[in-house]
Amino acid sequence: LMLSESVFCLLTEDLLIRVLEKLGPDRKPWRLVCKEFLRVESSTRKKIRILRIEFLLGLLEKFCNIETLDLSMCPRIEDGAVSVVLSQGSASWTRGLRRLVLSRATGLGHVGLEMLIRACPMLEGVDVSHCWGYGDREAAALSCAGRLRELNMDKCLGVTDIGLAKIAVGCGKLERLSLKWCLEISDLGIDLLCKKCLDLKFLDVSYLKVCFVAFSRIKDCISLLIAD
Repeated sequence: LMLSESVFCLLTEDLLIRVLEKLGPDRKPWRLVCKEFLRVESSTRKKIRILRIEFLLGLLEKFCNIETLDLSMCPRIEDGAVSVVLSQGSASWTRGLRRLVLSRATGLGHVGLEMLIRACPMLEGVDVSHCWGYGDREAAALSCAGRLRELNMDKCLGVTDIGLAKIAVGCGKLERLSLKWCLEISDLGIDLLCKKCLDLKFLDVSYLKVCFVAFSRIKDCISLLIAD
């Protein structure tokens, strides 16, 4: 054991990181070797998926350099939990976060969503698909992400043209948007979206009740998905 520890002490952090990059997705054996290996793995991990909400705060303190936070397995997360997470600890994990996955996180309301969005200035991608109760207030919260490039709102059943307009105005850098099953959105909302989001390259309007007049306003560069 003493020999192993002495060998590990000779390895620089850069070398340990290079070794870590060669490993597969299961890095638990690596973390169990020694505290230094655990520290290196914690500082270099870019994505975490939270399986139980009670572990959220501790994991975010440990993995503070993440770029993707997946809360899709925590449907019961609510505004109060978000407030606690952001107010306790350093919240340094928010500075570099670029992607937030909230698919099926139906317990999170517009207040908690806006707190999360405003706390993450580098956010470029958000997934709120299958949050069936989401509507225009949640869309307004999403519009606070001025750097947003990718947004998935599939089955956000309460979003109307008003909510889409807020996103179009607030998220002018949007490149990919999925609105599948957002049945309250009409030609008016799609038209405004195309006028405001000039970088838009992908738009999924499957199952929406929009006519082909709206499609004619969409630039040729967009890959448009239309349900048969």
